[in-house]
Amino acid sequence: MDAKKKPGRGGLVYSTGPSPIDWNDDSSRSDTPPSGPREAVLRIERSGRGGKTVTVIELRGVSASDAKTLGKRLKNMCGAGGTVKGVVVELQGDLRGRVRDLLGKEGLRVKG
Repeated sequence: MDAKKKPGRGGLVYSTGPSPIDWNDDSSRSDTPPSGPREAVLRIERSGRGGKTVTVIELRGVSASDAKTLGKRLKNMCGAGGTVKGVVVELQGDLRGRVRDLLGKEGLRVKG
């Protein structure tokens, strides 16, 4: 075997035909709210973040759209940056005390 060729690297590189993959397929997502109690699990993480502390809020019993709205409100009320990934909200810094109070006011049971 030639040293420059790698196995498994062949295949279609570019095509002008229709795509066999539908990139905008949202059939796996559902707009129905999840069942079960509305709760939030709080934790802080430092690993894989260059030593920076991040408050992670895992929302259970909350839809992804509600999590996005709640994440935006939490970022504004805490005055911190962050992101929302599905039903997980990540806020920059150790904000467990503030977040615990704010989530309680939102009617979520808080663990952690």
